[in-house]
This record gives sequence, structure tokens and C-alpha cells, in this order.
Amino acid sequence: MRKIRSVCLACLVCLLLAGMLAGCGKSLEAERDTVYVQKKGTVVGAAVSELDKDYYDEEELKQYVESRVAEYQKEHGEKSVEVDRFSVEEGMAKLYIKYASCEDYQALNEVTLFSGTIPQALVEGFDFDADFKEIKEGKLAGNVESSAIMDMDAKVVVLSEKVDVKVDGKVLYVSSDYAAVSGEDTISLQLPEDTEDGGESSLVYVVYE
Repeated sequence: MRKIRSVCLACLVCLLLAGMLAGCGKSLEAERDTVYVQKKGTVVGAAVSELDKDYYDEEELKQYVESRVAEYQKEHGEKSVEVDRFSVEEGMAKLYIKYASCEDYQALNEVTLFSGTIPQALVEGFDFDADFKEIKEGKLAGNVESSAIMDMDAKVVVLSEKVDVKVDGKVLYVSSDYAAVSGEDTISLQLPEDTEDGGESSLVYVVYE
């Protein structure tokens, strides 16, 4: 269960996604680990992992996830985090979880996830010390100085995971060299091929309006 637990907690519970909150943005179906930051501050995450059915037990995995979530709820309340859906089909496990806030996402998954305006991010201590790329016509364009980004009154998601990032808005800039544009509202963050860790490294800034 070691591999699954790292996917279920560090990844599963740390990159979850499921936009099933009524009135809180669009619904979400994911084919890759995704974090969906919604306009009301709620977060939906999806963890997607290929399983070896001969080695992993679906029911055992489900019980483990539910136990971990229940443990968190005891301290932070039933609405702080909720399992929305869990399924294993054709060797692919998909877990969708709803979070009441970015703080709950951070606490449960032990990663960085911030959402707010750029001025709010600066107050929280994020320095925007990164190389930004502008997004034009659905593609990464030229570089933009971080000082110009810091003067904006736009919104920003700051995270330490390399996952798909979905927002309720239009993405304008991203700070990762390993990003791809998956849609007007979605950026796909990849790890360099020579990186072997679980996905947490330098912070990535996703600026949107």
C-alpha cells in the first residue's frame, strides 16, 4: 500500500478535484491529477492513478481514504473536506474530493496552495520571484517581468504541485517552464523528466482574471 498511500495522501488527497459543489462553479471530470480552485474559495481535487489490480485491493484503498478524511473532519468539521466520488475502472483509480478552503487542502495534503488577489498574496509573503510567461491565443508567449505581475490587481493561485490547475476565469500568466495550456481556464504543470520526487518543488504562480 505504500505507493497508493503516497498517491492517496500526498497526491490523492493532495491533488484532488471534483467540481460537484452546487452553485460553486463548473463540474469537473479529470484524466490527470487536478486542482480546481473555485470562485467562492472552495477547492475540488481529483487524483488519478493507474493501479495493478493483482496487487492493490480496491476496498482497502477506499477504506484508507475514508479513514484519513474522517480523521481530518473530527478536528476541522464535517464540511472541511468531503469525499465526492471514488471509482476503479479498467485499472484506473479516480478519487474526487471537495475542500471548504485552500487552507483545508494545504493542511490535509501537506503542500502549498494559495488563492486570492496578487496584493493578498504579497501580504502573505509570496515574493513572485519567478520568470513569468504570458498566454496569448491559447499558447505560451513571451516572458514578462515579475515586477509587472506584482503591480497587477489580478487573481493568483500559488501551488507546490505539478498538476493540472483549473480556475473560474481566464489564465493570463504562468511562472513554470514546464507548463502547457489545456484551455482558457486550465494550465497543465509537468515535472522535468529528470525529476524523481513526488511533485513538490518550487512554487508555481498561475495568474488569471
